[in-house]
Amino acid sequence: MGGRTPLLVLTFSLAVLSIKLGISHGCRETERKALIDFKRGLHDPSNRLSSWVGEDCCAWEGVGCSNISGHVIKNLSTLQHLDLSYNSLCGSVPASIGNLSLLQHLSLGSNDLNGTISKGIGQLKSLVDLDLHENSLSLSEDDLANLSSLEYLDISYNFIELNKSDDWIPPFQLQSLSMDFCQIGPTPQFPQWLRTQTTLRQLQLSSAGIKDMFFDRLPSSLEYLDLSYNSLHGSLPASLGNLSMLRSLDLGSNNLNGMFPESIKRLPSGLRYLYLSDNKITGEVPQFFPKITNTMPSLQWFDLSMNNMSGEIPFSYCQLRNLEGLQLYENNLSRVIPNCWKTSSNLLLLDLSSNKLVGGVPDSLCNLQMLESLHLSHNNLSGQIPHCLKSCTELATLDLGHNNFIGNIPTWIGESLLYLKTLSLRSNAFTGSIPQLSSLPSLRILDLSNNNLSGTIPQSFGDFNALKSAPTYQCCYFNNDSLYVEDMWLFIKGSELEYTTRQLSMDTLIDLSNNYLSGNIPEELGNLHGLRSLNLSKNYLIGQIPWSIGRMKQLEVLDLSRNNLSGAIPSDLAALNFLNHLNLSYNNLSGRIPNGNQLQTFTDSSIYAGNPNLCGPPLTKNCTLNIAKAGEEEQNEDSSKSRMETLWLYTSITLGFIIGFWAICGSLLLQQTWRTSYFRAIDNMFDKLYVMMVVTVAKYKRKL
Repeated sequence: MGGRTPLLVLTFSLAVLSIKLGISHGCRETERKALIDFKRGLHDPSNRLSSWVGEDCCAWEGVGCSNISGHVIKNLSTLQHLDLSYNSLCGSVPASIGNLSLLQHLSLGSNDLNGTISKGIGQLKSLVDLDLHENSLSLSEDDLANLSSLEYLDISYNFIELNKSDDWIPPFQLQSLSMDFCQIGPTPQFPQWLRTQTTLRQLQLSSAGIKDMFFDRLPSSLEYLDLSYNSLHGSLPASLGNLSMLRSLDLGSNNLNGMFPESIKRLPSGLRYLYLSDNKITGEVPQFFPKITNTMPSLQWFDLSMNNMSGEIPFSYCQLRNLEGLQLYENNLSRVIPNCWKTSSNLLLLDLSSNKLVGGVPDSLCNLQMLESLHLSHNNLSGQIPHCLKSCTELATLDLGHNNFIGNIPTWIGESLLYLKTLSLRSNAFTGSIPQLSSLPSLRILDLSNNNLSGTIPQSFGDFNALKSAPTYQCCYFNNDSLYVEDMWLFIKGSELEYTTRQLSMDTLIDLSNNYLSGNIPEELGNLHGLRSLNLSKNYLIGQIPWSIGRMKQLEVLDLSRNNLSGAIPSDLAALNFLNHLNLSYNNLSGRIPNGNQLQTFTDSSIYAGNPNLCGPPLTKNCTLNIAKAGEEEQNEDSSKSRMETLWLYTSITLGFIIGFWAICGSLLLQQTWRTSYFRAIDNMFDKLYVMMVVTVAKYKRKL
């Protein structure tokens, strides 16, 4: 009892204090009414705020109350918030929001709000975090004049005018500012007031239309800087080296040019992410020496793709022990891939595609056992795929297309790379038959086109587990739930298209075109209900189009052109509601083109060209006339056949008579003994007949 007494006293004291201060265990009435007024001022077509009824507003969706004071706040780390994001709310922000005086976190992101942010938000002096991203709101300096406690501001995807006066000094000190995809007034330029934000750690100004270089005006406290998709021009400035706290720098998709400056090596040793893709930077790929000069020792991701870099890939990149992603695709890199990948054990993605690399795949790449994505396509690589690559068992993407690789497709691909989702070996010189690949449970994209493969299409192709159901979006394409983005080129609908990670996670494809495959199309392909694109064109396939293809309900692309297929087009194809690209040209198909649903939308007759026995729309050949003509021809053929049969009948009778007559009479004329015996037999037969007739007549007379 002695131990419980202080606890009872404390509980009683808190109860008395609650009575004296008028604190309820729900929410305060003034704030409940403020929320009701706020709801009335919004348009809620989806009825997302239907839970906002009753007396206890603390139980309403998106509303959190303090357990002590009852005010509309909710403890979440250091933030306290009202979260109504992603609710399809529309209209303007009601001024009544200003009555929630203690609100510290307000999130209205990803709605359809428009107009100004209202004076109500400007009255929330306790507001620490304001999230208004992805709306159609306009925001000016006056709207933020009273928000002295603001630290986190996300106003991306809106209309912003925070540039009106160069001498404006905000009342707050931000730690994070996101203004991505904003229209920053009539003359986009670097906001001068950002100079005053000495505590700013994260700045995102992607796609803001900024043109001028302003790195010397950025606060040295910055850790994350994103200026991608702007109009920055000129060379990389030396002032970048002054950002001593920088951890991530993204200058991708601008107009930066010139040589790679030496100053970039003065970036802080703690830099982890460096994105410079899609610019016009020239010269040789920069050298990094983490062991010798402490240059970029912490670098995890380096993207210098889509530039005009030349020379060879430096050996020093193999020494970046923390490197997880190296993207150098679409440059003019030449010579061989360095055979030095022994210590880069953390590498997850290596993309060297679309360069001028020669030689083979170095054996040291097999040491990258954490590797999940390998892109070497669109180079001049040759030789065979090294057998040791089977040790890279984490691979989700293997892209070796558009090279000069030879030999058979290794069988170990289907035995060891069990996490493989995308396999592209197109446009090489592979020979032999297609190996067993259906044991790969996650394979979604298979491209073996433009090779010298022979044999039949394996029946086991109907066993791909990942293709048996409709594809669903997966946020994380890779095995370790990494969110990094990669690019890859796929041949779809007659042209090569660039795919990103999101598209790769959604699409499904089998392309075996332009080989020497023969035999029938397996019926088992109909089990692939989730396949979106099937291309078997330019082979030597025979037989009929399987009716089971009509069960592939997700199919959007079907190309069976330039084969030796025969028979009628299955009517089941009309049930493929998503089909938007069809090519059956240059085969031996016959009969009427099926009607109904999706097939009626294909008005281009060229997709049936080279099949002279096909008829019906969209071809000009009329099936009705053809049937009548065929009937007439059949009738004429039957009549001709009947005359021939009659002629053969009479001819055979005549020949039979002649042969029979001369067989008997000729033998009687030639043999005297036969002739004597023959006539004696005739006389005896007549005598017997005469006797029988006389006896019969006599009996008849006696009866009368």
